Amino acid sequence: MTTFPTNERLLKVPLYIGGKSIEEVRRELGVDEIIKLASNECPLGPSPMAVEAAREALSDANRYPGTADLDLRRKLAPRLDAALDESNVVLGNGGTDVLRMIAQAFVFERGVNTIMCRASFPMWHIATMVAGGDCIFIKPTADYGHDLPAMAARINANTRVVYVCSPNNPTGNIVTQAHANDFMARVPERVVVVWDEAYCAYVDAPDYADSLRYVKDGRNVLVVRSFSKSAGLANMRIGYAIGHTELADYLRHAQNPFHTGAASLAGAAASLDDAEYLASNRQMVLDGRAFLRAEFEKLGLNSLPSQANFVAIVDPPMPPEDLADTLLHRGFIVRAMEPFGLPNAVRVTVGTQAENEKFVAVLGDVISEA
Repeated sequence: MTTFPTNERLLKVPLYIGGKSIEEVRRELGVDEIIKLASNECPLGPSPMAVEAAREALSDANRYPGTADLDLRRKLAPRLDAALDESNVVLGNGGTDVLRMIAQAFVFERGVNTIMCRASFPMWHIATMVAGGDCIFIKPTADYGHDLPAMAARINANTRVVYVCSPNNPTGNIVTQAHANDFMARVPERVVVVWDEAYCAYVDAPDYADSLRYVKDGRNVLVVRSFSKSAGLANMRIGYAIGHTELADYLRHAQNPFHTGAASLAGAAASLDDAEYLASNRQMVLDGRAFLRAEFEKLGLNSLPSQANFVAIVDPPMPPEDLADTLLHRGFIVRAMEPFGLPNAVRVTVGTQAENEKFVAVLGDVISEA
């Protein structure tokens, strides 16, 4: 039997499973029509302008990316805030790669820790463990929000990073400006605060915290966003972090060479100009999540208020795993949220209106049969 060196700590790291694809379900179950509402993807397809730009860039597929990284950063930064420039942005191979970079950059020795909400994105935990650090989990509040005072209270001499997700995945709730300001006042200057804002394009709450103000104030803050949802470019893998220049320059040392291809970078840059697509995408989500929550209420289901492109159903009338499996056999892929620290919930991505209506009809049948 072949042997090889192993890291026992690495074997304890949970594997992140992104959920079943439509092709997998068709192959496994033999179901022809599959509607995927599990991975918070954009059902409108990618930005048309992004596709065209990527297609043009493919003519140089034999070349390394060149200036495409810099070109995107120069275009993106002032769109985020007039006070920012390319030195404030670090690109990665999707948001998960950016989270990997952050862990590699700051969790660099045994005994250090990161702090996060128990009910949130599991990649923070995975990235911390792979980097050799320890995770301190804080229970969510009674309404499934981040308990920011409790998180701040657990910071100790070995804490390197605190993660905050707003809108939070899988709950969809946000951190308000007042709560953010109070929290940041409690966090020591030496600790890096990561604001994961992958779903910020769908927020319509007026009190949503402006995390970029802390970047401009010179705080050790990294704001993580991506093109996966708002531009429909999940398969092209473009994520980024925003920080003050010194912090961003340091983080760049954890960036892989040629981290993303020029076609993806060109597509992301072009999507910034696709105003019609961006507006349609946002409006579809705002309308769709309101529709889903109203229909869930009619079915007697408890769903959480959401500012993202998904809605979480909590305490359904059957175990979440069973509900997800039953819906899978009816042609709908949704996700039970135990891996996200919410074992009593199922998360449903907002689809097109036609998809949402079909889902609600089948969900009603499933609930009535439970």
